[in-house]
Amino acid sequence: MNLLSTFIVWTWLLGIALVVPTTLPAGGAQKSNIQQREKNTISPIIALKEFNLLSSASNNSSVLTSVKAGTPVNILKVWHSNDGCKWLLVNVLNQDFYQFFYKKGWVNIGNF
Repeated sequence: MNLLSTFIVWTWLLGIALVVPTTLPAGGAQKSNIQQREKNTISPIIALKEFNLLSSASNNSSVLTSVKAGTPVNILKVWHSNDGCKWLLVNVLNQDFYQFFYKKGWVNIGNF
């Protein structure tokens, strides 16, 4: 009896293991268009020209570092100031000597 019940259980498990994957698409589960778009908005953009990373969203704030052209930049937040300027809070990978650090700072991208 024990041998028969073991055979039935293994046959049932093998049947499930062979049937369930046929319900999946060939490459695995597909992501929806919304999930793909969310992934693209997180990807960094490349700085086209050199700019200064500022400590606050103000034109007279101190400069944290200078970002060179070609540096990947992650946009964290967009802020519209009262004087009509558009500011971005960005995260930049910065190299000091032989170590890499992420620095957050503000960038003025002009009037909107």
